[in-house]
Parts: sequence; structure tokens; C-alpha cells
Amino acid sequence: MFTTFLYTVKVLVRDRNVLMWAVAFPLILATLFYSMFNNLDTTYELDPLPVIIVQDSNYDQAPGFSPLINDLAGTDSPAGTDGTAGTDSTAGTNGANSGENSTAGQALLAPTFVADPEAAQAALAAGDYLGYIVVDDQGRPNYYMDSRRASSIDTLAAVKQSIILNALDRYLQDSQLLAGLAQTDPQLLSDASTLSTLSAQPGLVQRGAITANPPSDALRYFYAVLAFSCIMMMSFGLSAIDFWKANVSALGARRSLGGRSWAWSLAPTLLAAWLLSLICVIVGFLYIRYVFGISFGGKEPACLAVLALSTLVATLLGAVLGAMPFPGGGKAGITAVIACVLSVFAGLYGPASQQLGDYVANNLPALSTINPVRQIYDAFFSLYYYDGYERFAQVILTLAVMAAIFFVLAVLLMRKQRYKSL
Repeated sequence: MFTTFLYTVKVLVRDRNVLMWAVAFPLILATLFYSMFNNLDTTYELDPLPVIIVQDSNYDQAPGFSPLINDLAGTDSPAGTDGTAGTDSTAGTNGANSGENSTAGQALLAPTFVADPEAAQAALAAGDYLGYIVVDDQGRPNYYMDSRRASSIDTLAAVKQSIILNALDRYLQDSQLLAGLAQTDPQLLSDASTLSTLSAQPGLVQRGAITANPPSDALRYFYAVLAFSCIMMMSFGLSAIDFWKANVSALGARRSLGGRSWAWSLAPTLLAAWLLSLICVIVGFLYIRYVFGISFGGKEPACLAVLALSTLVATLLGAVLGAMPFPGGGKAGITAVIACVLSVFAGLYGPASQQLGDYVANNLPALSTINPVRQIYDAFFSLYYYDGYERFAQVILTLAVMAAIFFVLAVLLMRKQRYKSL
């Protein structure tokens, strides 16, 4: 039995086509995905917004506007002119600032100060700024956007412009509120509690998370690659059965003439194919996890259990295909087609594939349940996003049922096969 296992391993390792599709191709695909989607999650993160501030006499006379800019820039010291900024420190507070737009130590704006509008226009034309702000003689800030950015179809650029406009609108609203109180009931402004209430801008929305780990769009591609790698291990099961069958290979013919029963030789054959499959996908898993730093929610041991069961399913499915009497040498192509088609519903081919897979999972869950690639994909997602293991246990049970079904089919197809000649 051990001899059969050992020779099956040697034969499969020497099959370059199998190693190419089972090992090299998934690693190459993962590398391509990393080069394309490595910065996908940081693309929409907002860095401090670069704006130009005209720091003239009107700027200094506008009530509360200078502290607001310092607060949004994450500084409490006055900034210099001609492109110099103040020293970072704890953000100050004032009655007109926008508390929900910045927090201490977090800069929303990256201001560059100039002396006059002409210098602002020159800096805007020469540098990478969103626009510039000028305070008029009435104390109202006016924002002039870069026409190139204002007409851009870039959604993120429009969001950045709206953030600046929202901060200036908030300043004008607070200034008008204070001016109205000064005219109607100035005694209220002498009350410290009233000023404290007006200056307080508590955030009404609390940031939270409903998943164990932060969402990441890039993870979908790497989990899909791993699921694709697992199902591609059908090639090991298919090749192992080809070398086992007496009418396909000379090795199988010699085995059939031996004194051992068919089950005694089939067991180590499938075991060798499964162990090689598991080793191959573990290599890919370690490559994705530690070379690219892709997170699996800190549940790597459970991921190894997913890989073990997934490769068992793939190996037995390959054994079923190998036992079927397909004419010609098209079985390898059939396994590749099956893997590629099933991977569509795991989102391997981009946003359109992901949307299709999600639609099928939400509206036709039975189809997703019988898709081993989707189940493997869901197993990794359940480990990353869920605190508990309930969803993970459901996926593992589904894969175990698949493995049992494929094992029974493989045994029934290969049991007591007869050949006209060897």
C-alpha cells in the first residue's frame, strides 16, 4: 500500500501540466491581482485636502475664521504666509468651528497661506490644489475651485470639493447665528454656559462596525483565487485515476495484474493525490498570507481546515471525472472549464462577476450551495467577517457532504471495472 502511495506521488509530481495548472497558475494569478488591487482599499481614503488660503487683512479680521482653519488643519498656532504652515499641535476650539469635520490630531485640510489673491491664482495654476479661499471685506469666505477639478467626472474629487464647501457653509451659519444673537439678545453672549453650548459641536453619528474586521474589496479577489486554486486540484484526482485505470496507462495495467484488490490500490492512489493537492494549496495560501500580507481574520488554523476539506472535495470530483468513460483526451480540458465556470460565481473575474455571484447567492441560494467554489469562497469570508463560527460550520458541513457524495460516486464508477483488453 505504501509502495502504491509512493509511486503515485512520484508520477503526479513528474506531470508538468498538472503542476502548472495546480501550482504555478494560481500563484501567477494572485501576483497579478496583488499588483492591480493592492491599493484598492486606500484609493478612497481622504488625505488632508490641499487648499490655498489668502492671509490678508480681511482674513485676520474675520471673527473666528482663523481658529477654524487652524482647527481643520490640526494646528493651534498661527500659520505663516508664502506657503508656510504652522506647527502641528492639539486642535483648538471656537464658537464657529465645525466639530464634526475634524478631531484633535486629525487634519482635514492641508492649507498653504499666501499674501494676496494674485499669489493664490499663481499657486493654483502651478501646484496641485483643490482651490483657494479669500475672505471679502464683509468677513465672508469665498471659495474658488480649480476649473480643471470642478469639471472633472472624478467622484472622489467632487466629494473633496463638497467637504470644503460644507465647512465654509457651517462657518457662515454659525457666524450669522452669533450675529443675530448679538442684535436680538446680547446678554446671552455674556453667559458662559450659552457660549459653551454654541461652541459645542458634538458628533451625532457614532462610527461603528458590524463585522469582526473592517470591510475590504481587495479580499474578494484573493479569496476567489484561493477557491479557484482548490477546485483546480481536480487535475490531481483526474491524473491519479488515469494512472490507476488499466486501460489508460501502462502503470494501471501492471497494477491490475497484481494480487491486490482494486480498493487496496485505489485508497493510496486517492490519498496521494489529496495530500499533493493540499500541499500545493497551502503553498499558495502561505504566499498570499505572508508575502502579500492578506488578512484572514487571524484564523489561519481554521483556514487550513478549509483547504484540507476543499482539496478533498476537488480530488474526489477529479476522481469521478477520471472514472467516467469520456472519449479522447479531453478530460483535462473539462476540469479547466468546470473550474472557470464555477469561479464566475465566486467573483474571480471582477466586479461584474462579483455582482452576478452575489445575485445568485441572494436570490438562488440553492445554486450557490451546490457550487463548491462559492462555498470555499464563503468559508474564508465567514472566518474574516464573523465573530463566531456558525456560518463557517454551515459551509464546512456543506463541503463535507459534497466530499461524501463524490466519494460514493467515484467508488461506484470504479468498482469492478472490466476491460476487453490491456
